[in-house]
Amino acid sequence: HCCQVLRNKSMILSNLGMFFFKTPLQGSQTTLHCALQEGIEHLSGRYFSNCTVRNVFAKARDDAASKKLWEISERFCGI
Repeated sequence: HCCQVLRNKSMILSNLGMFFFKTPLQGSQTTLHCALQEGIEHLSGRYFSNCTVRNVFAKARDDAASKKLWEISERFCGI
């Protein structure tokens, strides 16, 4: 009984995942697009999502938050 519940839970989570996650093939498309698409060289360094240039969230442009995250990451990595 317990194993059957876990098996069903896994199937349910797997099916829900289809709506929230991409397959490796789907997930690689933007990287491939940026590497192979001619004529987008002027967009180098910009943020892409789903093969389209997107605006970066304000928190991603917050220099103080970036510095703090970097320092915490160094501490966790023992650097």
